[in-house]
Amino acid sequence: MIKFGPSGAGLSFAADGFSKTIDAPKWIKGKGLDLFEYSFGRGVRIGEETAKAYGAEFAANGVEISVHAPYFINMATDDEVKAENNHKYINDSIIALKNLGGNRCVFHPGSPLKKDRRDAMNILLGRMDILIEDLYENSHNDILLSVETMGKQAQLGDIDEVIEIVSRDPMLIPCIDFGHLNSRTCGGINGYDDYAKIIDKFINGVGFEKVDNMHIHFSKIEYSAKGEVRHLTFEDEVFGPDFEPLAKAFHEFNIHPYVVCESAGTQTEDSLYMKNYYNSIK
Repeated sequence: MIKFGPSGAGLSFAADGFSKTIDAPKWIKGKGLDLFEYSFGRGVRIGEETAKAYGAEFAANGVEISVHAPYFINMATDDEVKAENNHKYINDSIIALKNLGGNRCVFHPGSPLKKDRRDAMNILLGRMDILIEDLYENSHNDILLSVETMGKQAQLGDIDEVIEIVSRDPMLIPCIDFGHLNSRTCGGINGYDDYAKIIDKFINGVGFEKVDNMHIHFSKIEYSAKGEVRHLTFEDEVFGPDFEPLAKAFHEFNIHPYVVCESAGTQTEDSLYMKNYYNSIK
């Protein structure tokens, strides 16, 4: 079943009188949503006891939880110390994810920095093979590790690169961030046909099962000539992309992803709009 929810609770959580994450599951469920993404953007800073307490609340309220590994991970690094740290960040994220009761961990693939892009991808793929072996050895292959498409042209994470990474192992699934793809192509998503081409390319690249079960990040994003600048809300009428033709694509392709909204402050309200719109066109 397709599920919708926010990354973080947004401004309305505090406006409704809440400040503690332990209250988020019941609040999210009360809004009519199914999913919540917990971000470890600046590092994994949650203890086992706290994570399990949160997880019990998410389970009790029937809200799925995913996590986002630290933003500063760069799997294309040629520095061995940094590579070991990257693996630790992902392992720590997965341990916290399991304590929270979830099974999806999203991460950014990285950047070439001053290396040739193909050389950087080869380094990244080698790092991924080591990571995957480590996850199997530690019995963490029961989770889904979701590789995100990125919003800046200088970053690794275009469609072809994510397909190449995700093809390495069954535990890897795509996280298609349509706002990122729209940004890195300077407004290249303009309607149903553009969404359909992207989804079809992923199906051909990684198979229908992974696309049916994929993770999605969605928001409108301001972009420049180099790609992503900042996240916006659904109120924006200048930048895109629009959600409505994507909802049609979900139906046409008969896929059931987890859809996480990353709007700037209105992610809960915009998540509910997406869910209601999707259901209205069944």
